[in-house]
Amino acid sequence: MGLLVAFGSAVLLVAGCSDDTYDHQYPKADVNVSLEKALSDHRVDLPAGAQDVRYSANSELEGYPLFLEFEAPCSEMGAFSEKNGLERLPMEKMWGTNAAVEAQESGWRHRKGDYGFRRDSGTSVTRIHALVSPRGSDCHVWVDN
Repeated sequence: MGLLVAFGSAVLLVAGCSDDTYDHQYPKADVNVSLEKALSDHRVDLPAGAQDVRYSANSELEGYPLFLEFEAPCSEMGAFSEKNGLERLPMEKMWGTNAAVEAQESGWRHRKGDYGFRRDSGTSVTRIHALVSPRGSDCHVWVDN
C-alpha cells in the first residue's frame, strides 16, 4: 500500500515539466492535456452536476494516468455509472486502488455508505475505478485508471 501512496503522490505532485496550465488541474501537477481531452481519451463522462472538478493527466507517461476528483449530487451516481459502463463494488473491493489511495491522501476516511465503481475493459486508458463517498445529498468522487 505504501508503494501505491508514493506512486499516486508522485504523479500528482510532480511539477516543472510543462509551463502550460489547464483549467481544473491539481496545483503543481504535471499535466499536458486538457480535462476535456483526458476525459475523452479515458471515455469518462462527468455527471451533469459535477462541481469542484480537479484532475491530473499526462499522456507522455506509460499507461497515461488520469486522476480525477469532483463533487456531484448523489442522485446522479446511477446515471454516472450507466453512462460510463461502471459496475458497482462494495468498499472492500476498492481498497488498494489508486482512487482509494488518492482519496486517503486528500483526507478522506472510510465511512459507512461509501462504495466504488469499476470498469475493467482490459486497457489502462479505458479501465477506471471510482470511489464514491456520500455526504448528505452530495457525493465526493475520486477516479483513477
